[in-house]
Amino acid sequence: MATTGNQNELKLAWGVHNAPKDAPAKVLRQIESEAQALAVSIAAGGHKLAYIAACVGKSIGYVSRLQQGKRPIPDKLVGPLCAATGSNLLRQYLELQRALDGQCKVARLAAMLREAA
Repeated sequence: MATTGNQNELKLAWGVHNAPKDAPAKVLRQIESEAQALAVSIAAGGHKLAYIAACVGKSIGYVSRLQQGKRPIPDKLVGPLCAATGSNLLRQYLELQRALDGQCKVARLAAMLREAA
């Protein structure tokens, strides 16, 4: 069957074609929230919200709310967001927070001070 040439090309957003890279520890230590980790990842990659939203299959408004901290980032979106931005900063931040959850802040800070001396 011949086509008339009126068909449009379907453009799909597949995200970054390379595996996401880990962020330097110096950057990770300065991140204060998961929303900030996402915002920094997006800005560092020079991505538009529309691109990130298309990659993860969500609306631009939803991704914007995640980036602004108005909505928590679901665990199932962490991998796709890291792949779309090309950075593991969000995953690294969340893993760091989980590791620190079980520790008392005073005891943890005191141990860090002892190690530094």
